Amino acid sequence: MIPLGHADKRLSRSAAMSGKLDDRQALAAIILWNSGHFDTYDIAQVLSCGEDAVCRTLHAARHVGKGG
Repeated sequence: MIPLGHADKRLSRSAAMSGKLDDRQALAAIILWNSGHFDTYDIAQVLSCGEDAVCRTLHAARHVGKGG
């Protein structure tokens, strides 16, 4: 078994391997989500990132929007 730190991130789609979104990806995810036409899976596919990263970004945006 390969330790997580040595796994090929391009081949893994698990939450442990998903990285952060850059600023442009995060903004695009929020805009696409707010449009109401896309779910988190679709957004992740378009941005070529993990769905969990999209979910974390949207959650953080909601938290900031509430004044947190």
